[in-house]
Amino acid sequence: MHTVKRTVLVTGASSGIGRAIAKQLLQLGHHVVGVSRDVSQFARPLSNFSPIQLDLAALDQLPKQLKQLQSDFPNIDAVVFCAGIGQFGGLEEFSYPQIEQLLTINFTSSAFLTRALLPALKRKPHSDLIFIGSEAALKGSRKGALYCASKFAVRGFTQALREECAKSNVRV
Repeated sequence: MHTVKRTVLVTGASSGIGRAIAKQLLQLGHHVVGVSRDVSQFARPLSNFSPIQLDLAALDQLPKQLKQLQSDFPNIDAVVFCAGIGQFGGLEEFSYPQIEQLLTINFTSSAFLTRALLPALKRKPHSDLIFIGSEAALKGSRKGALYCASKFAVRGFTQALREECAKSNVRV
C-alpha cells in the first residue's frame, strides 16, 4: 500500500467507474484531478479535488489543452483512464460521426493523453498508467463490433506500452 499521497488524474471522473475510483482515491487522501466533459456533475468543491473540463472527443484541441493541464498540474504521477462510451448496435446502425466518436473517446483520446504525459511521468521516481478495460477486449460479440474493437485497441495499446515502459519508472 502506498503511504505517499499522490496526484492522480482520472478521466471520466463524473460518472460510473471513474467517479467511484475518484471517490476512493479521495478517501485515501490523494489529490485527484478529475476530467469530465461537464464539470457541473461534481457536486461541491473539495480541497484535494480539481475538476477539469475537457472534451476528449475534440482531438484537434487536445494537444493544447493537455499542455495547459501539465502546466497547471505538474505533480501528476498517476493516470486512471475511465472515460468511455458503451454504445452497441449493428455496424450499419452507426453513422460515421458516431463511429468516430466511439473510437475517439474509448481509445484515441487515451493514446493522446498518454503521449502528452509520458515524458513527464518517466522523469518521476514512480508513476502509473492504469487503463480500465472490459471483457469486450477479450471476445467479440454480436452488436458490439465497434465497442469491442475500441476495447481490443486499448488492450493492445496497454500491452505494448507496458513493454515500451518496462525499463522506466512508469508502471502500466
